[in-house]
Amino acid sequence: MKKNEKKKQTTIRFRAYATIDREEIFLNEMCEQGWKPVSIFLGIWFKFLKCEPGEYITRITTCVDPKGSKAGRQRREQISEFLTESGAEIIPETNIDADTRIYAVRRADMGDFQINTDIDSLILEYTGRRRYHLTFGALLLAFFVICVLLGCGMLHDPMPSADESFYHSSACVEFVCAALELLCAVVLMMPVPGYCKKIKELRNRREIEE
Repeated sequence: MKKNEKKKQTTIRFRAYATIDREEIFLNEMCEQGWKPVSIFLGIWFKFLKCEPGEYITRITTCVDPKGSKAGRQRREQISEFLTESGAEIIPETNIDADTRIYAVRRADMGDFQINTDIDSLILEYTGRRRYHLTFGALLLAFFVICVLLGCGMLHDPMPSADESFYHSSACVEFVCAALELLCAVVLMMPVPGYCKKIKELRNRREIEE
């Protein structure tokens, strides 16, 4: 009986999002339904603990600098310390791109919960995200081109090995890898126009306020 009751207190969801903005919306929708995020694995496996509907608010921030590089360990620790001092809990997570984001959850009755509140911080946040997506998207596109060239080279080799089926199979593998890399690159770069628009809006807002 106790085992069944324990199962009802937790739930697992599998999701994949191109941006942390959409991921944050999903986590807060779960909070509104009475599920507090307690663990995240590879950015797709989310574990939740039963809570009161709307009891918690979740926020995510990236640990990348304006050049799109991972922020140093000291910077990550500073952000985590700031969040815990404000009453938030850091959600344990493991991501493919480890150390590039921080998930935090805080009780809603403590008031509105935002990590980046001033315009300059928001501009830096979105600039870092844009550069990060562009950098890794470009790398995947480069690998895509390499795989296509390797595949074509195998198919048109003037002196193939005695076992042509091996060459053709290898070429097929290269083309499959190329297709996957192209798909990942497209997905990774999809948020870039949105980030550009957001940065422009924030800069215009800053000029108006100044």
